[in-house]
Amino acid sequence: MSYISGRTERLLPARSVWTTSMVWWHAGFYAALASVSYFALFGNEREPGTPLVVGALLLLGTAYPFLTRTRDLRTPRPTIYVALLVAVVVFLSFVYDGAGVLLFVAFPQVWMFTASQRQGVAATALLCVGVAVGQVNRWGLNGLEVYGITAQLVTSFVASCMIGLWISKVIQQSEQRAELLAELDATRHELDVAEQARGALAERERMAREIHDTLAQGFTSIAMLSEAAQAQLRTQPQDPAGLLRSLSAISQTARESLAEARALVASGVPSHVQGGDLLAALQRLPDSLHLDSMQLKIALPDSLPALQSTQQVALLRTAQEALNNVRRHSRATTAELLVDVPAGEPPLLRLTVTDNGQGFDTSANHQGFGLKSMAARLEEIGGRLEVTSSSGGTRLVAVVPTAGPAVRADGTERADAAAPESGDADHRLETPTPGARA
Repeated sequence: MSYISGRTERLLPARSVWTTSMVWWHAGFYAALASVSYFALFGNEREPGTPLVVGALLLLGTAYPFLTRTRDLRTPRPTIYVALLVAVVVFLSFVYDGAGVLLFVAFPQVWMFTASQRQGVAATALLCVGVAVGQVNRWGLNGLEVYGITAQLVTSFVASCMIGLWISKVIQQSEQRAELLAELDATRHELDVAEQARGALAERERMAREIHDTLAQGFTSIAMLSEAAQAQLRTQPQDPAGLLRSLSAISQTARESLAEARALVASGVPSHVQGGDLLAALQRLPDSLHLDSMQLKIALPDSLPALQSTQQVALLRTAQEALNNVRRHSRATTAELLVDVPAGEPPLLRLTVTDNGQGFDTSANHQGFGLKSMAARLEEIGGRLEVTSSSGGTRLVAVVPTAGPAVRADGTERADAAAPESGDADHRLETPTPGARA
């Protein structure tokens, strides 16, 4: 039986088949010793060797608990006990006629405490031969006596070996199954720990994305608005109206960030899409992002396919992060946000953000968290992110799978919703719908 440190508790001897029933073996063993001692002391005829019999039994009974402790079953101590057991029983067979009673406990103990089946067979053979020699020594070589001793010797040896080998095999298989079960339990525990660690890591990554896409952007907007207000206060101290507008924008951004923080703590959907109103949340992006002088054109359909909350969150965060990147890095003057449902199967929803900025190298290793965060969000819901960029601008496309009836901006289903053709989508991009904002 193997022991793997740090993973499983030692199976033997604490959980072995022998150990679970050891208390009954102890009781039977000491009952046999007490019986032989009693008859040796108070029998019909007290023999001269009685003190030696009692002394030998006391020696065996005293050594038994010290050499057969369960924690020592894999040490040489049980082997020493077996040698002592064989020696005591053989010795008693030379000095006491009732020593044969001890064979009823000696044979099982031989197989219990030997380290291998070969040792068990050898100890059984020594025990049978020694007892037979002792009985011949006491009873002589009378024909009938020799015949009876020989029959007893052969029968005892064969029966003990057969039962011992069979029980050892059963015990070995039981212990192997028990070890396999222990290994299985340990593996399950390791898998549970690994799954918990992976869940904790995924939750940390999710929180990092949420903080990056919400609070960090809000703080960036507050910082930019504060700097603009300070500059306005220095250059136009006589214009309180402009300063009030900046302060109002700062207050609004702070309140929105506070609402996002509360939603994040509650592990709910972002405050912008509570109630499933993704279209309305996208329409409010020009005001919530404070794009300053950059012109944003938004083209949205009248209705959207049914979306889960995780899909709505991913699309809104993708739009927010993409437009923030445009504002902060691209030096663009115009940007466009388009949401459409491309024709074909499987049903998809596509969100496209384009700008006329300076572009960037998409093959370079960017240290920022934005693109990675967007790609990870979309991958979690079975979507994908495509980014192309050149010196004339950047195009970001987020595609997510959809299923179910279309949903209007007010949350009601539209029975006649159908996937618009690509030409219609291009037309809406050039000519925004009445709900679109520029």
